[in-house]
Amino acid sequence: MPRPAAFSDSVLSRVRAWFGLHLHELALYLGVSKALIHAIEAGQRPLTPAVRTALQPLLLQLPPPNVPVTVGGTALPPTTPLPDAAELEQRRRQCLHRAARLLQEADALTARAYIAARWAAALPALLPPEDPAATAAAPATPASQALAAALALAYAPHDPARAPAHARWLRGWLTHRAQSLTAAEATRLHRLRAQAAGLQAEAAALAATIPPA
Repeated sequence: MPRPAAFSDSVLSRVRAWFGLHLHELALYLGVSKALIHAIEAGQRPLTPAVRTALQPLLLQLPPPNVPVTVGGTALPPTTPLPDAAELEQRRRQCLHRAARLLQEADALTARAYIAARWAAALPALLPPEDPAATAAAPATPASQALAAALALAYAPHDPARAPAHARWLRGWLTHRAQSLTAAEATRLHRLRAQAAGLQAEAAALAATIPPA
């Protein structure tokens, strides 16, 4: 009397899982059709004596029923050869070098952001008035008043018309210095740090797998 279909399904599933076989591969090994293997696993057909006989060599290689047959985990079989230590070490160094360059670029963007924030905080006290000649009438801050007065003194003796022009240029220059990072630059900064963290993690994982000399 043939065994129940559920048992047949379990046997075929364990064989395929243990040896990493697809339906058509097991069918080729057994010399039967893929449709028959599928029907047996689906419980639509019983495990025939001929299939069981052809399957017997594989069944004898299976672990006990209480042992999982799934493939996975980090440990490799003991017969696996050791990896190439030189190649792993080279890749580890490449990861650290690339991570350092990415972090250097990210640090430069971070420094720009902080410098811009400092200029922005100082901007109200540094901006000269639009008309340096009007400083005495409407001084903004002591710093801007002193700056406007210095501009007037520098140009008044020989070219007083240049003082307002220089003041306008200086306002634009100071405003530019106070510009923060753009959204695209801030996005790039975060991506750089994330990429560097990934490379550093890869380097650490590689260091743990490099065989001792």
